[in-house]
Amino acid sequence: MQTNFTPEQLADPGIARANQILRSCVHCGFCTATCPTYQVLGDELDSPRGRIYLIKDMLEAGRPADEKTVKHIDRCLSCLACMTTCPSGVHYMHLVDHARAHIEKTYRRPPWPGRSRTSG
Repeated sequence: MQTNFTPEQLADPGIARANQILRSCVHCGFCTATCPTYQVLGDELDSPRGRIYLIKDMLEAGRPADEKTVKHIDRCLSCLACMTTCPSGVHYMHLVDHARAHIEKTYRRPPWPGRSRTSG
C-alpha cells in the first residue's frame, strides 16, 4: 500500500512502524476469510483490510479519531486470525494497537456505552 506520511510524521517511531506495516499490505483480501467480525457483519470496514484503510487515513491526516473509525476499530476482537492467512506478513496486531493508543489519546468516548457523542 502506498503511504503519504510527511518526514515530520515519520520522525515519530510509532508512525514510522505503522508506515512499514501499512506498506506491506497488498489488499489481497485473504484476511477477510478468517476475520470473525467481517464474517458476521459483512461490512468491509469491519475487516482487517477495511480497518487498515481507516487507520491509514487517520494517521496520515494526523487527525483525531472520529466516531466511525472508533466503531470499526473497537469491533476488532484482536483474535489475529487475519495474520495467519496474510501472505504479505502484515503485522496487523501492532497496527491496531497503535490505532487504539491514538484513539485513547484523541477521542472522547460517550459517558456511557451505547450512546453516541451526538445524541441528546
